[in-house]
Amino acid sequence: MTGLDELLVFDFPGEAELSAIVPGGGIEEGETVPETATREVLEETGIETEFVREVGVREDPVGHYVQLRATKPLPESWEHIRDDGTVRCRWIPVRADAEVWGLRGDFVHALVRKRVVGYVTRGRELLVFEHAGTTQLPAGRVDSHETLEEGLVREVEEETGVEVEILSELADGEEFARLFGRHEHETHAFHAVPVAETPDEWTHHVSGTGMDAGMAMPCRWVRLDERPLIWGNPDPLADRLRLSITEG
Repeated sequence: MTGLDELLVFDFPGEAELSAIVPGGGIEEGETVPETATREVLEETGIETEFVREVGVREDPVGHYVQLRATKPLPESWEHIRDDGTVRCRWIPVRADAEVWGLRGDFVHALVRKRVVGYVTRGRELLVFEHAGTTQLPAGRVDSHETLEEGLVREVEEETGVEVEILSELADGEEFARLFGRHEHETHAFHAVPVAETPDEWTHHVSGTGMDAGMAMPCRWVRLDERPLIWGNPDPLADRLRLSITEG
């Protein structure tokens, strides 16, 4: 059960060995795996959910690991009264090394969402926008049903209004982590170009369903030769593009 890159777990207060438990249980006769998952979450935490996808299967002992999402917004924590006592439900970050009770964390790594960053160029210019006092690139997390490339195209259009064509992957997850440090998400960077002409600068109202939806983003093209600071820092991938485009 996930929400905003967080995993739902519950604790039995006063029993340290029974903490960070991921909801789950046995499949009853006539049930499908999604039906079991939604029933168990309701019984163990008191919330209603809907099935998203299966993320893994363990063979010994047999276990199905699925992702669900809540059908309505939820608080950061709450108590739920069950037949076996009262439990405290809470959210923890989705991380590959998340520590949860028993074997229920076997496939948490499959829930870690990938992130994409778009280096969109027009000749020797780079597409950026201003937000929270910094110059930024279009970026965001990839949905579970998307490829990296699909997520990149969507994010660029949502944040800047520009439709793009991807030319190449600039850095995979390992290289991006080596260049910029390792963070919660596995980040991939792509080089893309616009498929149609754009003005030199404009304001775009972010679309989509993210937390920045509706915000007005001042977008513009900056010269790579100026070596612009991205998120307040020199950007080695932007510099790589500058050199490759100059040499080309």
